[in-house]
Order: sequence, then C-alpha cells, then structure tokens
Amino acid sequence: MDRVDIYKSLAAHTNEKGKFFKYLRTLPIDVVGDLMLNVPEHHEDLRRILPRMAADEIQRNWNGSSGYDLLLQSCAFMRTLECGVNRFSGRSLDNAKILDFGCGWGRLLRLLYKFTAPENIYGCDPWDQSLQICADCGITGNLAQSDYLPENLPFPGTKFDFIYAYSVFTHLSEKAALAAVTACRKHIADDGLLIITVRPKSYWEVHPDSQNHLVVKSQMISDHERKGFAFTPHGVGTPAQVNGEITYGDSSMTLDYIKDHWREWQVVGTEHFLQDPYQMLVFLKPN
Repeated sequence: MDRVDIYKSLAAHTNEKGKFFKYLRTLPIDVVGDLMLNVPEHHEDLRRILPRMAADEIQRNWNGSSGYDLLLQSCAFMRTLECGVNRFSGRSLDNAKILDFGCGWGRLLRLLYKFTAPENIYGCDPWDQSLQICADCGITGNLAQSDYLPENLPFPGTKFDFIYAYSVFTHLSEKAALAAVTACRKHIADDGLLIITVRPKSYWEVHPDSQNHLVVKSQMISDHERKGFAFTPHGVGTPAQVNGEITYGDSSMTLDYIKDHWREWQVVGTEHFLQDPYQMLVFLKPN
C-alpha cells in the first residue's frame, strides 16, 4: 500500500477519532512518522486530526536537524525504546499509558500514536513555550507544565506503565536530575519502566565550544571520571534558573553513579542506536 492509498484509508475513518487512531496503530512506525511529516493540503479531514510539524527553524534550533533527517532519528529512537521495553520488562508499548518527560515541541509524542490511544499519551515540560508549540501543532494527548525541580509530576493520581526522557538527563544538573527521577518514581507502575538517555565521557571530546564558552573540557572529563557525573550550565538568564541555581546545561554520567545515587531505581539494561551515538538508553525499574 503506497502513501496515497494509506491517506485514503485514514480519511475513511475521520468521522470517528477512536477508529482513526486505532487504524493508525496498525501501520509501521516509519509510516506513521512519514504520514505526519507532510499531510497533503487537499486532505483537510486528515489535517484536522493529525498534528502539524513544528517549523523547520524550531526543529533545527532545538534538535540540530529537521524534516526527514530528524524523523529518521526519532523513529530509530522509538524502535530502540520498543525493543528495550520488550527485552527488559517482557511487556509491550501497545495500549500502555506512556509519559514523555520533557516532551519539548512534541517531536516524539506524535509517534506514540503508533502504540497507544491519545488518552493514554502524556507529555510534560517545564518550559511553557514547549507546551504552546505542542498546542499550536495540534498534538492530541494529555499535556501539562512541570517544574524545573519537580517534587511531583503534574498528573495527580496517575501511574504510568512507561516513562521515557530522551535528551533530558543529558542536560540536567545533579540536583535537577535527582528531583526528576524522584518525582517519576511516585508516578510509575510497580511493573513499569523509566527510560532515560545519558551521555558517556567521550561526549566531552565533541562538545561544541560555542554551546558553553566557559566550559573546560578537561575538567568535565575529570569530573566524569572522579564523580561519575559532569555538568556545565548554560548561561545566566535561562528559564531553568531556580533560586539562583542554573539547572539546565550539558551533562554526562556513569551507570555506577546512577546505581549509587538513585536508590529508588534499579538499572536493568542499556541500549544504543547509531543515529545518536552520544545518547545511551538506560532502562530502570522501581525498587
């Protein structure tokens, strides 16, 4: 079935959203992503239901690339996530209640339509601009603003089967990272998984000087080797500044650091994907 046929099949279900999204879940993840990249103008019925993409400028500024290049990376991450969830929990993403922690402009949220119904899809982000872009793009799901140093997640009484955070803990300070995993622990199902990405020590060798012009790479490598955690903040004035402390920047950490400092979680496995070699997936189950 080619793209034109798929659009026609989807259009036949637009009168009932439940059936529409159920049909969408029968398609491969790459097809789901491709369909949402450029919905034809003449398919107004589909454009009312499927989310629009953020502007290319936003994609490039936030993620370093846009369009198909970024979509290929996003789909690769979701396939790796799905594989790891099955391997380390024996469960599936299908029909699960899933939280995208640090959802940004909804880059990955929209791909969750492949796995579960919109009512089971949740996203949170501490930056109100992120959520505004999600709303402007027409993301269907449960969205709420979180705190930079959260004590809880903004979904009272909700327990998630899976929580993932892609390229989030690669930017958090120690204090912010601990606050985040502590808050997530309160909202994970007993048999659920938290999946985060972390950077290895080798990341500092390719860290762009323009990102943090005061960072001393040798110091970051030393901190990583000595403490298991290295962090350099982004500039003053960032919205992630809490009580004078900048909680957002660039960071790396080791598995031993996680095991020693995040006592409410147990590392059960890791995964990698070549499209983003400096993001290692770490799978954690609650203690």
